[in-house]
Amino acid sequence: MTKERRRVERQNWLRLESKVHIKRSLFKKEWIAVVPFDFSRYGMGIQTDEVYHLGDEVSLSLSLIKADNVINVPLLKGIVRYKEKHHSRFNYGVEFCLASKLEKTLFDEELMIIEQLLRQYESTLGDGRVDVANGA
Repeated sequence: MTKERRRVERQNWLRLESKVHIKRSLFKKEWIAVVPFDFSRYGMGIQTDEVYHLGDEVSLSLSLIKADNVINVPLLKGIVRYKEKHHSRFNYGVEFCLASKLEKTLFDEELMIIEQLLRQYESTLGDGRVDVANGA
């Protein structure tokens, strides 16, 4: 094996992954990966082949993977507030719905941490853009 030859230590990287829960039939449900393209603790943009309408409720899962830890939000409800056709897929804006106090207690802190980590990473980039799908 060769010794490490990097002059500078690599920086921590982030990756935001998201899935949407789809009901295919009366008894068949599955989680489908979507492409997140922006994020705040109040909502996020996703790109998918699935078809939704404005006002539809969606169930999402989120994972922010950082070099030293993972932040999971296993089930998060949201409402479709924006829809745009993008080539063969759709871009959706989803507003999170933390309806109960329990949900707010469980997920609000995780959503704020995810938002803060993405903003910190964004500030280290020169152009201010964050590609949350491919190593935010």
